[in-house]
Formats: sequence, structure tokens, C-alpha cells
Amino acid sequence: MLEVKNNKEVNIISINKSDRLTAATAEEVKIALTKVVSESKEKVVLNLSNIKFIDSTGIGVIISALKTARQNNNNFYLCCVQDDVMSLLKLMKLDKVFDIYSKEN
Repeated sequence: MLEVKNNKEVNIISINKSDRLTAATAEEVKIALTKVVSESKEKVVLNLSNIKFIDSTGIGVIISALKTARQNNNNFYLCCVQDDVMSLLKLMKLDKVFDIYSKEN
């Protein structure tokens, strides 16, 4: 479900096989994401370019990944966030919590 690419100082994680991060996929993503984030010595970037919809369980998964990264003194970023997902993050004020990279960065 997750694809991890190591690019020197950065682990780039992409979610594949689904364009939704919901309760149906969240547990599998959370387990794999937590493993990568907790074991990584590099910055971790979660590429959300494939994700068109995220529910509250999916939001919990990315918050959990951020918490795990901080506990391990690591950096966790989001990138390529689709407009609908970004609208939700802004509505929940999570755009102030996460470091988010867009195409302009």
C-alpha cells in the first residue's frame, strides 16, 4: 500500500492502490507509515498526490505519523496535497500544524 523512495536525506512515501485515505485503508497505512517514520533517520515526506479524499480516520493517521516523527526527533512533511484534501486541512487548521510543500515550493 505504501511505496517508499529514499532520496539521499529524504524518505518519500506515497500511498498507492487507493485514492482515498479512509477507515477502510487507514489501519494498513498507519502500521506501514509508523514503521517507516519511527525507523527513519532522514526527513520523511508523505506524498498525497494520489489521495483525493480523506476522512477523520485518515486525518488521525497523518497526525499519528507527525507525532511519531516528533518523538523520534525527526521531520515529517506533507507534499502534493490535492485541493479537496487541502481544503479539509485548512478547515481543521491542520495546515498550521503540518509543514506542507506544494508545487510552488
